[in-house]
Amino acid sequence: MPVKILLSSSLRKYIPGYDPVKGMSLSLAGEITVKELCKRINIPCDKIKIIMVNGKSKPVDHVLKGTERIGLFPPIGGG
Repeated sequence: MPVKILLSSSLRKYIPGYDPVKGMSLSLAGEITVKELCKRINIPCDKIKIIMVNGKSKPVDHVLKGTERIGLFPPIGGG
């Protein structure tokens, strides 16, 4: 079963044709870290501030098994 990846705001520009309603699915051939996943889908890790895996905050070195729901969020500025 593939992982489901949901991108927030400015991260969407890295995936041509990304659908913010559906997100994207990606089948993994084995366990990989969130950092490796980001490299695979061409999203720079330094652009990610918050990583949510199945609704829980995780670090960039968290190992994915291949069935998770992943939310990636950039830093948010305000004034």
